[in-house]
Amino acid sequence: MKKLTSYIFVFVMLSVTGNSQNMKAYLSYSIFNTPTDEPYIETYLTIDGNSIGYQRLDDGNYQGSINVQMLFKIGDSIVNYAKYELSGPILKDTLARKGNFIDVQRHSLPNGEYNVEITLEDKNSDQTEKSSFGEFTIDFPKDNMTFSDIELLSSYKETNEAGLLEKNGYELTPYIFNYYPQSESKLSFYVELYNSNTELGDDAFLLTSYIRPFETDIKLDLYIHHKRVNPEQVVVILSSFDISELPSGNYLLVVEARSRTNKLLTSKEIYFQRYNPSVKSDLNLMALNTTNTFVEKIGNRDTLEQYIKYISPISTDIERAYADNQLETATEEELRRYFLYFWVERDKLHPETAWDDYLLRVKQANKNFKSVSLEGYQTDRGRVYLQYGQPNVISEQYFEPAAYPYEIWHYYQLGDQRDKKFVYYTHDLVTNDFQLIHSNAVGELSNYRWETIIYRRTWDPNSIDDAIIPSTWGSKATQTYKQPW
Repeated sequence: MKKLTSYIFVFVMLSVTGNSQNMKAYLSYSIFNTPTDEPYIETYLTIDGNSIGYQRLDDGNYQGSINVQMLFKIGDSIVNYAKYELSGPILKDTLARKGNFIDVQRHSLPNGEYNVEITLEDKNSDQTEKSSFGEFTIDFPKDNMTFSDIELLSSYKETNEAGLLEKNGYELTPYIFNYYPQSESKLSFYVELYNSNTELGDDAFLLTSYIRPFETDIKLDLYIHHKRVNPEQVVVILSSFDISELPSGNYLLVVEARSRTNKLLTSKEIYFQRYNPSVKSDLNLMALNTTNTFVEKIGNRDTLEQYIKYISPISTDIERAYADNQLETATEEELRRYFLYFWVERDKLHPETAWDDYLLRVKQANKNFKSVSLEGYQTDRGRVYLQYGQPNVISEQYFEPAAYPYEIWHYYQLGDQRDKKFVYYTHDLVTNDFQLIHSNAVGELSNYRWETIIYRRTWDPNSIDDAIIPSTWGSKATQTYKQPW
């Protein structure tokens, strides 16, 4: 979800929040292909009905309307666009609580790396229009097996009627957010697999969908579906998981296609968050015996507690909550069991080696990223370094005349993600306290107006409509972001 102010990026979602009566709008999207290789993006724009103005109609009822413009660009070239008026449901009483209303559109786009700009104007308000931006890539290699995006659903049903919610005989109502509160007990999704017949001929293959923690590549046993499938030009996957007992945390929903020999052919994943405080996770530590393990060599409780704090940046939410709750009250043996559990989960064969390698990285983080008030592993740069490793490129821009000191980290590859960047800034170099203000990586803080933060040193964005980034001598943040060096 992307906002004009700071927010958490929740995978393929964009949000626009304006000041017009606190107008709130959210745009999510999924990318699909067609049998004739004509890719398209399907956008799901949701407007909070309580956040917009309403006009009285001739019949005495009320209705809100938004002018919408979407621009899809490759570089500076507009590849496709849409401009239309979106009208909300007709209401009898504007004092009653209004629900959200959703608009679904499909836009044909060829393969490429895109910027999307969405501009919204409340027709029943005198406030200025509001804009926000996002990035996405369309990449469907011809004749290769690939998945579409995973579309999260609030509901689905079979239908014979054509429409913007219909795909392959189903009416699909999108679930706009990738946040599942306690009130949501089901996670439903839709995804398409292309060209399996071209790549496999008549050989059947295995489709697997599962949920895993975002921080670790471990399938959750209670959340795995397998299905044997015959190849087709388009294979449709429509499924659900009961998440009523899924604990709070950050997760990935993953779909995979594997051959009969268990070779991974292609995969797709989507990030989501679960808040379910009534479910407590059992880490099952009692079965672990720390005798004659590397954990037994840890000298005292103080060292053990410090080591447990060191692993917080790479812990799951469940592990982090357990550690936070247990550090003060657990016995030393219970802490040793937890520490052993943590590393056995990451490397069952060589847990000690995994810990030793990680400890070297912690020491490096503490050396390079220590600030006035925090150890290096506790800082934003330290956390990213420990979680993702050394970036391929670090661009240090400390002396731009108009900007606060900033760094841009570039990772060529982060798991299945490509070309991921992290932007940090600090008010001064003395403190060395660089804060993360933007990343295009899944699950990270995302703010596509990050330049406005960097240039606040010499410029007040609040005095300029649409927050246009200044072009002054020495200003190169945008270009450095596009091509870090």
